[in-house]
This record gives sequence, structure tokens and C-alpha cells, in this order.
Amino acid sequence: MSTTITAAAEAERLIRCFDPQASLVEGGPDHLVLSPRFGRLRRQHPLLAASPHARGVEAAWGLARHNLLTCRDRSVQLALATYEYRVRLELRVALASLQDPSFDLIRHGHALLDRRGDEKGGVTLRRESFWIRSLPPDPAGFARFEVGNSFLLPITDEAMLAESKAMW
Repeated sequence: MSTTITAAAEAERLIRCFDPQASLVEGGPDHLVLSPRFGRLRRQHPLLAASPHARGVEAAWGLARHNLLTCRDRSVQLALATYEYRVRLELRVALASLQDPSFDLIRHGHALLDRRGDEKGGVTLRRESFWIRSLPPDPAGFARFEVGNSFLLPITDEAMLAESKAMW
């Protein structure tokens, strides 16, 4: 039984990992994503994203993710870097698997990294940051690869409280 995580669901998970109190407001002409933590870090209003109703809820979460990850505010960048968890794994793959057309090394690497991130409750920061490199084969005849990516660890309420005290 496999569960497929959509881009919108992953975006929502990332926002809620950054701020568990983030909320979606389906108001007036727009869907709004509000994050008290984002507002507090930037010392501005908590609006993270606004997306027209016609584009759907998925667009609002996706835009919020984009706005969070591209925010140039130093305090937001520092918060993301502070709770970033880098995962690096070595994969051993049988040559027969590499020759099988149904085997996708990139999808396999993502799945293993996601599993390691899930162990810590993390959410992938940027799927496009995934990297893979070849290593020399091992003596048993397996091909070896190293894969890696970065995850955002959940930020606890206690950490946010301590952070807010330190900011003022």
C-alpha cells in the first residue's frame, strides 16, 4: 500500500512544520495562508500567501511554500537554517536492479531519504536540492551511490517561545 503525497500536501506539511499554528483562511475572494511565526520573525503581518479562490486551496499552500523558501528576510532564513536537517545516505544497488527498466534510482533515493526524514518528523525543504553521486563499486559487486537532501525539522512550541523572547 503506497501513499502518494501531492505537491500541495507536501507544501502544507512544510508550512505546518515551520509553524504548527499556520492556518488556511478561505475568505472573500482569496484563500489566505497565515503564519503567526512568519509574521513575528519578519515583524510584519502574518500573511504568508494569498491565492484567488479560482486557483484552489492547493495553489495557496504552494504559494505559501514558495514565499517561505524564497523569503529574503534574514530572520526567516536563519530560522530555516537552524532547523534544517541534512540527510546523506549510501546506497548499494545490485547491477541487475540498475539494468531493470522499471527501477528508478532517483525515485528510490528520494524514498529512502524521505523515510529517514520521516523518522525525525522532517519535511523535504526543496526536492530540487536532491543530489546523487557515484561511488566506487564495493567488493561484493554492488554499485554504490551517495544521495542527500535537506529536511526541515518540526519546530516545537517551546523553541518558538524561547525564540520570541530572544527577539525582543
